[in-house]
Amino acid sequence: MGQQQLLLLVLSTVIVGLATVAGIQAFSENQAQAAQDALVQRGTSIASDVQGLYGKPSQMGGLGKLSDTDGSGIVSRLGYDSDNATVDADGAGSGGECTLSVSDSGTNGRLVVTCDSDNATSTVKVGFDPDEDPEVETSFDGSDPFS
Repeated sequence: MGQQQLLLLVLSTVIVGLATVAGIQAFSENQAQAAQDALVQRGTSIASDVQGLYGKPSQMGGLGKLSDTDGSGIVSRLGYDSDNATVDADGAGSGGECTLSVSDSGTNGRLVVTCDSDNATSTVKVGFDPDEDPEVETSFDGSDPFS
C-alpha cells in the first residue's frame, strides 16, 4: 500500500472513532433528559389529578374545595394507600418513583409530589396548594415549590 492510502485509512478510522464517541455521549445526554421529562410529566399528572378532584363536589367523589378533608384525605381520594404513597414513574429509568407527601399547612392542606430517578439530572417537586395562586408549582432543584 502506498503512503497516501495508509494516511487515508488512519484518518478515516480516527473520524469514525470520534463520531462513535460523540454519538454515545449524545445518547447518554438524551437518556438523562428523557428521564427528567418523565419525572416532570408524572409529577404534573398527579398534581393535575388533585386539581381535578379539588374542583369536583364531595358528593361526586371530589374534594369539595378541600372543606371536608384536612389534607391527608387527598392521597386516599387519589386511590393510594397511605399519606406518603410511592408511585412508579414509568419511563424515568431505573429507580424512577414519585412520593406523595401531605402537609396541613395553609387553610386547606398541601400536597407535594417528589419525583426522583437514578437516570435524571435532578429531583423534581410538584406541589398543589389551593391557597396559592397558581395552585400548582414545580421546582427542579428539590426545593419547596411554593417557597
